[in-house]
Amino acid sequence: MASTIVVHSHRGGTGKSTVLANLALLLAAEGRRVGVVDTDIQSPTLDLLFRLPPGDGSLTDYLLGRCEIEAAAQRAGVPGLYVVPGRTGIAGLREIMATGYDVGLLPEGFDRLVEHFALDVLLLDTHSGLGNETVAAMASADTLVIMARADRIDLCGMEETLSLAGRLACRRVLVMSMAPEGTDRERVRRLAEEVYRAPLAGLLPYAPEMAALYGERIFAEARPDHPLIDEFRTIISALDARDEVSRA
Repeated sequence: MASTIVVHSHRGGTGKSTVLANLALLLAAEGRRVGVVDTDIQSPTLDLLFRLPPGDGSLTDYLLGRCEIEAAAQRAGVPGLYVVPGRTGIAGLREIMATGYDVGLLPEGFDRLVEHFALDVLLLDTHSGLGNETVAAMASADTLVIMARADRIDLCGMEETLSLAGRLACRRVLVMSMAPEGTDRERVRRLAEEVYRAPLAGLLPYAPEMAALYGERIFAEARPDHPLIDEFRTIISALDARDEVSRA
């Protein structure tokens, strides 16, 4: 049975999409069949991170009735990895904002991808904050990964997300990012778990080597032997250890 993992952040700039892309590559490299959907149709990034060529469709095209969602999925990077881009141009965004769409198409599309590609894991990227696509994605989650930077501003800015997540029948874990050198890991863990009432699955240090890629390559692909990859694997282990993930 496929596991649906949604990655979300209350604010932008947490590295949410970058972390999701690295997790997707590492999961697929383990031999799992992985689907990725960029539900951030306002500001999609996964097509750029995965260097997808212009395709036959996107999530926006599917929601507008222009293609089947299976046709919008592109192979990416390693065998068994499929990515559905959020949109392929600004025109689709203007149209979907003007006409709207049936929100029920989102969970239906997620289910179809899982069945069509026989997925083990479906990863959903979201827009920061809360909106139709984000809420629909979160409602489909088996596990909600809440991303925040390792600073007090982000730690104190999650009331809306926590309020919504508390009403969903899904597990949730935390991933803190961009921790500066010398960060007291245990102190951050205690503070984060006190604020978010969920376990800390990973604490990702700021890595200049990642910034130096300028988003042109996914870090796990460009620097597979970097110590940061072990942190990504720690997150995967936490996601797999289902009994240890909070539903509170």
